Amino acid sequence: MPTLSKRAKQTLPLSIIICFFIICLVVNPQRYIQSIFNGMLLFAKNVAPALFPFFFFTKLLTGLGAASAMGKALKKPISRLYNSPAESGYILVMSLISGYPIGAKLISDFYENGNFSIPNCKKVSTFTSTSGPLFVVGTVGTLMFSSPKAGYVLFLCHALGALLNGLIYRGKKSEEKLLPMPKAKRDEELLNTSITSSILSVLVVGGYIAIFSMVIDIASDLKIIDSLAYLLSKPLALVGISKDIAAPIVMSAIEITRGCQAFAQSGADIKIILPFVAGLLSFGGLSITFQSLTFLRQCKVSAAFYFLAKLTQAIITFVISLGIVEIFY
Repeated sequence: MPTLSKRAKQTLPLSIIICFFIICLVVNPQRYIQSIFNGMLLFAKNVAPALFPFFFFTKLLTGLGAASAMGKALKKPISRLYNSPAESGYILVMSLISGYPIGAKLISDFYENGNFSIPNCKKVSTFTSTSGPLFVVGTVGTLMFSSPKAGYVLFLCHALGALLNGLIYRGKKSEEKLLPMPKAKRDEELLNTSITSSILSVLVVGGYIAIFSMVIDIASDLKIIDSLAYLLSKPLALVGISKDIAAPIVMSAIEITRGCQAFAQSGADIKIILPFVAGLLSFGGLSITFQSLTFLRQCKVSAAFYFLAKLTQAIITFVISLGIVEIFY
């Protein structure tokens, strides 16, 4: 009887999961093709129009040398706080403005240009992985919670969590001699490169949104989310927290947009909800994690390291939001 190779044994659990999803599609194609369509529709109507301009303009700014100019302005605080290259200040600002997964994409671009080493890519990824105000304040706060105030409180907690998280992973200052920023390309060449790169990056994000839309529906239909929520509700009840937010927590850990919507519809006290939403926004959910890793794997940032960094960022954000929510509510 043939034995499995080491590689086959390592990939066996993932292969089983993939086969399971294929079987679900075959057994109920109408239901789960509709899930994919709904994910694509969500992407086309809400995500792509908001994300594409940010991908495009950050690529243009990088090509025009804005990273060096902004890096010089932020060199001292970034260097002292995070022992990171000056250009990481530019990535931080763009990530805070633009949101997931812009930070990961820019880190990958800097690595490919020879500006960042692998250790610096890992270090910078710990404080430049954030959602943007368009989603946090506009979508979550204003549209879902009908409270711009809640959106601003969430974004404040979210930004502080990222900044504090980077201090944990600052390590020693890199002594490497990095390459200078590439010279700006001709206008038409830069435009073409920026558009092509942005389209491909946005399509990657759209693919993950569509797939995870199906994953959530399969998990819901098989009562997996309900079962996990039931298990989570027990420890929540011990500390006096409503079991109604258990399911939104599970959903947010998978896909943050649908999870935030579930939080808003739960009817629980907003003072209880906001710290959990803030922490989970910093974690990003599995969908955003895989989106970011698509770019970060190109610069050798492992999934284990990134997952750990996002977990600590979520915990830090949750803890500081407990105090901040008390101040504003």
